[in-house]
Amino acid sequence: MFLIRIIDIVINAYILIIVFRVFLSWGFIPGTSRLYRWVWRLSEPVLAPIRKILLPYTLKWGLDLSPAIVILGLLILRNILVRFLILLII
Repeated sequence: MFLIRIIDIVINAYILIIVFRVFLSWGFIPGTSRLYRWVWRLSEPVLAPIRKILLPYTLKWGLDLSPAIVILGLLILRNILVRFLILLII
């Protein structure tokens, strides 16, 4: 149960970082602030490869869907890991 809780906390925290980055990208805090750079450094390694794959669609639609896709992927990963660990416990 402890490992399940840790996985849940880590994935939820990363999802919050990505959501916070989306809000920051709307211009609430200047891009030169320490907070923005910290959030960017944590989220960019995961968002950049997805953004690269979606680049043709981003240019076409003018909307970056990489945060939504990463969040969806993290939610699916969390569910798979938790279910697997529950099966191991039972």
